[in-house]
Amino acid sequence: MRRVYPLLLFAVILALLLSGCGASSAPDGSTDVAAATPDSRSHESLSAAMNSAEPLTPVASPEPASGSLSPETGPESKLKQAASDIVDILRDRDLKRLAETVDPDKGLRFSPYSNIDAKSGQVFKAGGLPTFKDATKLTWGSYDGRGEPIELTFRNYFEKFVYDQDFAGAPSISVNKLLGVGNMKFNGKKLYPNASFVEYHFPGFDKKNNGMDWESLVLVLVPSGNDWKLCAIVHNQWTI
Repeated sequence: MRRVYPLLLFAVILALLLSGCGASSAPDGSTDVAAATPDSRSHESLSAAMNSAEPLTPVASPEPASGSLSPETGPESKLKQAASDIVDILRDRDLKRLAETVDPDKGLRFSPYSNIDAKSGQVFKAGGLPTFKDATKLTWGSYDGRGEPIELTFRNYFEKFVYDQDFAGAPSISVNKLLGVGNMKFNGKKLYPNASFVEYHFPGFDKKNNGMDWESLVLVLVPSGNDWKLCAIVHNQWTI
């Protein structure tokens, strides 16, 4: 009997060991210990916090100042647009469209220099502009520094004293203030008191001339209802 007790004790211990292994492993080798999972309470807390948060309010754009006039809709913008259209017409040599921009009462005056000669300058009604084919020589004023009369056909005058540079691509544009100033005084406002003017300015072309070869095209326009009409085309440059 004494020899049986150790055998029974050994069998019990072996049985316990086998039962422990069976509890921790499944026949397919997977464990029966639950895998770690996120605490569902943390998800519930986060969801509640998000649901209780106040919605974001979009930031409103600042309101424009009361009574302010934006440059896109102001009278100066309309003036510059009218002048821009005229410069494009001059670039395209479109005399038919040019006639449509001329003030019907004042007509269109051409001046080779900034000081407009009200006596000897040429003025044409909207329907009376010469053509580029017209071979008649007209007197447009006097050459600066020489005093000789400027006698040219309309085409030759246009090429020398209207669009002798690509003014549509001028680097500087000014309104009611001249950038190009020489010895001659601009008298456009004196002849046309209610007019405004737009200048297309080149500060110079050759550095060795130190800016003395600047040129400008000045368009003088008068208000006509909600529009602007052209009354003078002035060529401006350095004068002696």
